[in-house]
Amino acid sequence: MTSSDYILGLVRKALDRFDEEPLEVSVRRAVRIANLAGDTKYAVRLALDLRPIGGDRETNGETSRMLMADPSTWGQGMGPAEKAHHAWVNDRKHGDEELLTSHSLAELEFWIKEIDALKKEGKALGYNHDLTMRERATRLLARTRHITFALLCSWERRFGYTSINDSIFGGYRTKVDELLAEGAPELLQQFNAVYRRLQEAAETAPAQIATEELSQAITTCRRILKAVVDHVLPPQEQPSAAGHNLDDAHHRNRLFEFTKQAVESRSANKLTEAMVAGLYDRFVAVDTMTNKGVHAALAFETSNLCALNTYIVCGEILSLHHLRN
Repeated sequence: MTSSDYILGLVRKALDRFDEEPLEVSVRRAVRIANLAGDTKYAVRLALDLRPIGGDRETNGETSRMLMADPSTWGQGMGPAEKAHHAWVNDRKHGDEELLTSHSLAELEFWIKEIDALKKEGKALGYNHDLTMRERATRLLARTRHITFALLCSWERRFGYTSINDSIFGGYRTKVDELLAEGAPELLQQFNAVYRRLQEAAETAPAQIATEELSQAITTCRRILKAVVDHVLPPQEQPSAAGHNLDDAHHRNRLFEFTKQAVESRSANKLTEAMVAGLYDRFVAVDTMTNKGVHAALAFETSNLCALNTYIVCGEILSLHHLRN
């Protein structure tokens, strides 16, 4: 996914130059932004304003699918592409017979200029006909201009907020990555392996189920969780004071023992207690998710959620370990 700061920069550039450049340029920029943001409906809707009359129907459909965040929804009747086309058709209808003006923005502007040229040469088509064509073309151009400007404004607000959140989470990620690099550098490579698997699954053809890629990503998450516990409290032959096994197979017991020691240590403070609160329960929930994930074709969204939670929980464990030392 493209960073919010990058998209925000494109949006502000488009807005700053909106009144200085041809409408077609602004619309192309808006299509690009919608595509990066995953706003399929508006990417396809505005692209229809750029497409000239005619062309191969199959190629036109393929071009629209290129702009879809999820091409598998193509042809489902009520998908974002169909909604975009329906909105575009309604905007382009005119007259009692609901005729369709299907010219692109460039073609509409061409005809306005052509009418002006004919008029200068004394070859005007007639006042009523001339006025009708001008009015229709101007109305369509104005409508597209309004939609494009409104979308750019909404994206500026949306990615302005998102950019702030990105900076917050970016700082957290930097901190966790530093802790990983110091204490368990091999885990950074494992996290990268998870992200690569998820990316491969995202790029898989819609008709296929990326079961293998997702399963491998989830398996790696489970290994990472155990490796983090191995780092903060290695396997021990002797059980805990409460009689819990602390060997290699019982990594959950070792995490529980680690958090217990953190609270009971002399260095414990309110921050430590807050970090420990609920940490074990979250770890168990994510660890359980990874175990189930290996035996099922997880949805891509669920796999992403699992990877994200693995990273956050591991970051909390490493931060707690850092505070103790």
